[in-house]
Parts: sequence; structure tokens; C-alpha cells
Amino acid sequence: MITVAPVLAPLLLLVAMHWSAQFLARQSSRLFGRRVQLYLFGLPGTLVHEGSHVMACVLFRHRVHRVKWFDAQATDGALGSVEHSYNPASAYQRVGTIAIGLAPLVVGAAVILFAAQQLLGLTPPATWSRAAWSVSTWHLYEAPWWRWALFAYVSISVGGSMHLSASDVRGTWRGFVTLATWSVAALCATAMVWWLLQQVAPTVWDSRVVPPVRNALHHLTQLSESLSMAMLLAMVINTLGALLLMLPLTFSRRRARAR
Repeated sequence: MITVAPVLAPLLLLVAMHWSAQFLARQSSRLFGRRVQLYLFGLPGTLVHEGSHVMACVLFRHRVHRVKWFDAQATDGALGSVEHSYNPASAYQRVGTIAIGLAPLVVGAAVILFAAQQLLGLTPPATWSRAAWSVSTWHLYEAPWWRWALFAYVSISVGGSMHLSASDVRGTWRGFVTLATWSVAALCATAMVWWLLQQVAPTVWDSRVVPPVRNALHHLTQLSESLSMAMLLAMVINTLGALLLMLPLTFSRRRARAR
């Protein structure tokens, strides 16, 4: 049975990943210094972040003018950026602003999912239940320590860049307006088709329309479960890493006060 939880879980975890990424970046920068933190963890994550913007631009036919892949000397705090433009008259390109703005979260989650599958052997259970959150259910305990260490690095570096800048969010509003209009139109059209079929051929809806929709939702649920588990692991690692980094900072501050 398909429930709402598997569909909403990745959305909630994306928000949590955004917060945990910012938390980790602040703590690692305070401990190691900004330059070390940027090159050790920021560089891989920034490449994934900006690369996701570029891929979304290509997918939605935006014109890419300039890409700054990584700039540790940036005075405005932006390690990378993608300058692009689009045709405002194209509804498809306007909707693309949503995908371009949210691309770092989606692509980052996909990278973490791929790392979890390849390094930890993550295989989601067939159903979404309380048992699905058990580590033993996902057979993660079978992975050796070095695979966990490598996954932790991917989670910290890529997950540490899974946050949206103000420009990422600001550029999506036109797309949301267009998408909302399309969604309302699609709902109205679906309701009209359903009503017509009920009048003319009442069995067609249940026999021809419902099965493929249910099958698509089933595959979406499976993908959602995998993304949720991978992001949950990465979020926990990010948060624990940030908390562990706080220990030497707290100890050094107490020593300084004692002097």
C-alpha cells in the first residue's frame, strides 16, 4: 500500500540536510580554518553543487554564460556560481528555474544514494514500515570500516554543500507560479476526463488509467525510500561530525579561559 510518508520524507530530509550542512561547515571552518576546510571538504561539494546547476540548465534549455567552479578567494562568500539566462516567454524554461534552483539538493542526494549503494551495499526493503528504519534491515552492518569512512567523507563533502543560496531560491519564483498554473490545469483536466469516462465507459478508468498510475507511484515510493535512507545516514554523519568538531573547540576555549 502506498502511503504519503515515503513521498514526504525526502522533502523533509532535504530541509534537514540543508541545516546540517550549514552546521557542519561552520564547525569545520572554526576548527581547521577556512582555507583547509574549503579545499578538504568544500572543493568536491562545490563541484557537485555547481555541476548540478549546469546540468539543470542544459536540461531546461537555459543559456549558460559563465561557470565559476571553485573560488576559495571569493570575497562575497560564493565559492562557485553559474550565470545563465532563459526566454521568459517559454513556460518550460520558466518551470526550469525551479529545477535549477533546487538541483544541488536533488543531485547531492543522488550522489549520496549512489555512494551508499556502492560503498555500504544499501538495498531498501520492499515495504515502508517501522522495520525499514532498522539498520539491520538494510544490511549496513556488513560494510567494513573503510567503506564507512569513505562514505562519511562523501557525506561530509557533498552533504556540506547541499544548501541553497539566496540567489538559488530567489530565481525560482517564476517557475513556481507557472508550475502552480499547470498543476491546477492538470487537475481540472483530470477531473473532466474522469467525469466523461464515468458517463460513457465507467470501467475504463479503473481498468486502464488507475493501474499505470498506481505502478508509477509504486516506483516513486521505492525511489523515495532509498533517497530517504541515504539522506538520513548522511544527515546523521554531518550532525555527529559537527558535534565532534565542537569538542576540541570547547576544550581550547576552556584552556584559554583558565590561563
